[in-house]
Amino acid sequence: MRVVVRKLVEGRLRWALILWVFVMSAIAFLDRVNISIAGQALAREYKLSNQQLGYVFSAFVLGYALFQAPGGRLADRFGPRRVIALGVVWWGLFTTLTALVPTGFALALPLLIVVRFVLGNGEAVVYPSSNRLVANWIPSAERGIANGLIFAGVGAGAGITPPLITYIMVHWGWRWSF
Repeated sequence: MRVVVRKLVEGRLRWALILWVFVMSAIAFLDRVNISIAGQALAREYKLSNQQLGYVFSAFVLGYALFQAPGGRLADRFGPRRVIALGVVWWGLFTTLTALVPTGFALALPLLIVVRFVLGNGEAVVYPSSNRLVANWIPSAERGIANGLIFAGVGAGAGITPPLITYIMVHWGWRWSF
């Protein structure tokens, strides 16, 4: 009887973990894309050209791409729970710092580029860590559905981000979208 109860609890726990990673995936997508929606308002406030705004956008992608493999290595070494927790705090901090760069600051463009690059580093751990979590918690016969649900978070994030960020910007300004 204890074995049956334990398996039931473990089964529910692992799917609860997948649900949380789905939500995290959606939020990570929101944090990644909010700047593309708020970009023109940001560019106006900091007096950035389209090319300079492109540098800010690209900084995130470069940091994200460069830190995918190291992020996976960290998940292998320290475990997905710790790496995901650190990643969430990291990207929350650097998303907020995007909005805190002062207007009129002489080095606003380089600072925005650095903040977005480092934000990309933090978000890069999401999928390597979630893959490690799936490998640790989900039987191989169920890994396809688990990964499908995690990556469905990207679609959910893509669906909710534009109207949500637009609503926030209209009511409270672009900084609140970060």
